[in-house]
Amino acid sequence: MATAKNYSKKNVSKKNVTKTFKDTYQEVTDAVIKSLEEGTVVWQCPWNTVGFPKNITTDINYRGWNIFWLNFNTMMNNYTTPYYITYKQAQELGGTVKKGEKGTQITYWATIELKSLAREIEDQETGDKKEICPTKMVPKVHTVFNIDQTEGIEFPKFEALFRSNASKIQACENIIAEMPNKPKISLDGKSAYYSPKLDAVTVPSLEISKTNESFYSTLFHELAHSTGHASRLNRKELVESDGYGKTNYSKEELTAEMTAGFLCAITGIEQVTHANSAAYIEFWLKALKNDKTLILKAAAQAQKAADYILNVKPYEAVKAA
Repeated sequence: MATAKNYSKKNVSKKNVTKTFKDTYQEVTDAVIKSLEEGTVVWQCPWNTVGFPKNITTDINYRGWNIFWLNFNTMMNNYTTPYYITYKQAQELGGTVKKGEKGTQITYWATIELKSLAREIEDQETGDKKEICPTKMVPKVHTVFNIDQTEGIEFPKFEALFRSNASKIQACENIIAEMPNKPKISLDGKSAYYSPKLDAVTVPSLEISKTNESFYSTLFHELAHSTGHASRLNRKELVESDGYGKTNYSKEELTAEMTAGFLCAITGIEQVTHANSAAYIEFWLKALKNDKTLILKAAAQAQKAADYILNVKPYEAVKAA
């Protein structure tokens, strides 16, 4: 996802900030609800074989919600690559977007200064006065186009990434082994769960799991929950769980699913933590209709959780292994 941009316009009010939140959250949520109603779970779509969605001119992978949304958009439109560009960038490369093509809106977080809440403080040592202006992060959107939607630009050929089953399993094992400050992991459970009180992850053994993908995607899901522990990211949705179906529970579950999705994509395995049953889809439809902020906030938390497990710095480009 693009890094936050700074806006310091004096006419930005708290009312306008609230409107920005509602508009962007609602737009994204409506699109996801539509997909769910059609039987497609955006965060569980198969990943393109040439790599993660990225901006072709900067060679930086998109992050957070954008990585799922652009992958979904690539799949639904049968684009050959998950690589995107802005209209301006296409022109700068000497080409253009094909006539009649419709772009895809992606989100970014902008820092808004709340001028109406500014206050003046005095430095106790120097006596100098300065204005302190509170800020708030709000989601905004801009439009990108898949490179298949452009013309007049010669892009290099992109080869599909093929990995053996052995290399995929090794990639999964490497992620688990290298996770910093790991919880206790037990591989002999009758079911899969994370216990915040014991700071312990339990999953059924690999031998009794249906597939390797099922075992590792389940383990990734539970490790994602563990990142919310007070000793790690101290995530409110985990620490202050409010019970099945409630706001924090739903957000935490979606965070764990998306985190597992990130890790499955990096290792090349299929995410099979949940089946796309009618009951499963109905659960998420209800949750999204009750909380329009769920998708974007859970995706942001999932990116932080994946970064923690992978031991990478925030906003560091994550490359497929």
